[in-house]
Amino acid sequence: MTTQPRTFKSIMGKRLGVGAYGQLAAQNPTAVLDITPKCVDASITVGAEAADVRAITITLKDVHGNAIDYAETVDIVMLLNSGGTDFVATGGSTGIAIGASGKLLAIVAKKVFKAISTTSGVIALTWTDTGTEAAFLGLYLPNGTRVISSTLQNA
Repeated sequence: MTTQPRTFKSIMGKRLGVGAYGQLAAQNPTAVLDITPKCVDASITVGAEAADVRAITITLKDVHGNAIDYAETVDIVMLLNSGGTDFVATGGSTGIAIGASGKLLAIVAKKVFKAISTTSGVIALTWTDTGTEAAFLGLYLPNGTRVISSTLQNA
């Protein structure tokens, strides 16, 4: 969805406005340049345990609650609690891995990751743990918003 923003003239003479997603945008003669990110929210769905594995689906969303329509990079941190006050102890026996959608890069094994969504805003992951460690997936969006999953704990 590409529409021209409502424009305003800044004190520096630049044409600024609000884009279709509510983001701050600058308008040049041929296109709209996003200054603030379109991705402002996310949903995290944790599937039921099946043979020590849980499917996790992340959907990145715009200000209207719709899935974004471009690839976005986000940070993922495995947390000890839903308040996000500590890192997980071990990160599961195998931890999280990429599923069918998106890309995942481990920064700190089983604890800190960078992820890239598909152009439909989806990141599909799996959580594998043969033990019973409780963990929470903390998702950090480009605008600073943090979204934390329900518990990832296997029986």
